[in-house]
Amino acid sequence: MSLARLLLSPPSCRDAYTLRQAVAGKTILITGASFGIGRAAALLLAEAGAEVLLLARSGDELAELATAIRANGGKASSYILDLSKSADLAPVVAQIQAAHPRIHIIVSNAGKSIRRPVLQSGEKRDLERLLAVNFSGPAALLLLLLPRMVAQGGGQIVNVSSVSVGPPPLPRWAAYQGSKAGFDLWFKSLGAELRGRGVRVCSVYLPLVRTRMIAPTPAYRFAPALTPHEAAEAVAYALVHPKVQRIAPWWMKSLELAALLLPGPLGHLLSGWETLELKLSGRQKR
Repeated sequence: MSLARLLLSPPSCRDAYTLRQAVAGKTILITGASFGIGRAAALLLAEAGAEVLLLARSGDELAELATAIRANGGKASSYILDLSKSADLAPVVAQIQAAHPRIHIIVSNAGKSIRRPVLQSGEKRDLERLLAVNFSGPAALLLLLLPRMVAQGGGQIVNVSSVSVGPPPLPRWAAYQGSKAGFDLWFKSLGAELRGRGVRVCSVYLPLVRTRMIAPTPAYRFAPALTPHEAAEAVAYALVHPKVQRIAPWWMKSLELAALLLPGPLGHLLSGWETLELKLSGRQKR
């Protein structure tokens, strides 16, 4: 790992033996498993001896991933599910629970990102679409899965989140930040209620990760970023240390504190950056 990535990265588990001790023989459900972090996590956990249940809306990619895991001696099942389609959730959950009576761990990873000025986002329904994938869909899925997890004595839920759920608010990311931050707060409240019922929750706050989600943003092409596998190792850290409730880069708290103590200067800085970007994009269109 490069020095830049080392400074970016939250705590991670890179020891195969330690991870196997934590997850071997367990059933782990992963949403958004067909690409990026979800796919990397599925490969990592299956190699460590877990049975992985792969959920995503991309059927062909899911089938290919499940086949690859089984060819390597692992256990995997795939279920096509679009979290934005609320009517599909209950039937798929019923199918999963019929085939897998016990789910030990849920990795809530599915998410969608859109970077667009707010004044251009209304007609494209950005906020509505992102709330469905980043908030209401994942929450509804957990509410369907939780009763059995509690009844069977507990388990663990890991929320794969982003450092951008905290301040400062970034221009052009209103729909993404709002939807992710909303789920983050809901998830923390859920964790408080589940305390004492055997279900542990943890949020993993990741910095930039080199996935197809960030590909449309030119500014990110040369920015320091984790690979999907490195991000998956941060998720693995949560499974090896189930009592930990928050996993984040060391600098995240400092950034949150700076946003609270210096809202004016930070606001001016971000507004200036947005103004500069608008000027540059205007020149490019000429």
